[in-house]
Amino acid sequence: MLKKWTTWSMACLISLSTFVSIPIHISAVDDAKRTSLVQPPSETVAVAITKPAINTRSELPLADSVNKWKLALSREQGFENWQQAAWHSYPLGPGTHGWVIILGEQGHEVGYMIVHAAEDGSFRLTEFGTGDSPLFSLTTLYRSLVQQELISDTTSFTDFIRNDAIIKERLYMDSLTAIWKISIGDESYYLDAKSGELLPLDHDPTAKLAYTHVSGTELSGSVNDLTLPAFDPYERLPWVQGKPLHVVNLNELKGALKQKNKLTYVTELYDNQVTLPLAVIGYKQWGHGEPYLAVDHVGPRYVLLKEALEQGNVYP
Repeated sequence: MLKKWTTWSMACLISLSTFVSIPIHISAVDDAKRTSLVQPPSETVAVAITKPAINTRSELPLADSVNKWKLALSREQGFENWQQAAWHSYPLGPGTHGWVIILGEQGHEVGYMIVHAAEDGSFRLTEFGTGDSPLFSLTTLYRSLVQQELISDTTSFTDFIRNDAIIKERLYMDSLTAIWKISIGDESYYLDAKSGELLPLDHDPTAKLAYTHVSGTELSGSVNDLTLPAFDPYERLPWVQGKPLHVVNLNELKGALKQKNKLTYVTELYDNQVTLPLAVIGYKQWGHGEPYLAVDHVGPRYVLLKEALEQGNVYP
């Protein structure tokens, strides 16, 4: 038997575009709550609905870090369209000192970054990913709310963004615990920030790990990486009752992938209410920096390997 709640419903949810017609937007330029208007590319993007004042003391160092990471990643396979992408940042919940960066090119979302302030005054790249369904995509959120009948299908995407009565909070507790908290009247709903799946929660979840962002991230040095094709983790189910592999670092992950190139990463979320199995599709490391585990979660998602392995297991 699978656990109480699994992500098998994700496949149904991702087909939402069949039911909802949405004008093309870069979601990052539509929300009034963004905190950065820095856009280095010369490409023209949609005009923002509101333009909050920029806190230059905090925003400029953040922009410098984001632009450096964007340049480094744009040289990697699968990230080529980041080179000309524009981006905007949004805060991640109260007290987190974190931001989600949404990248868009020619009217389409193409990726994201999760950034946290480090204790040394720099910034840490906690997570990143590619594809047209980035973490905390307003487009995905809108489609899901319509499909779940939490908002009317007569509500346009633009009206949804402008409607301050629909309170949209981005909560990033730790790697793979990223949710939208949507408050409509007296009701609150929680949705997975990547897939848009409605979650069985009635209160804000707590972080599984106590983070200490000591130092920042430098994507420099030679790149040590592997990219594998995605697969459906439900094709085989050894992760349901099987024994996990002993994988605690990058070398052991490499060894496991040499033995079998289809590994599944599994984590239990929200006090074991949700089991999330994800196909392992590789890894990436710059120089002697922190390695990232690549998993397929409605597109490629790169999370810090150490933190991922502290929260879940790898199965053959």
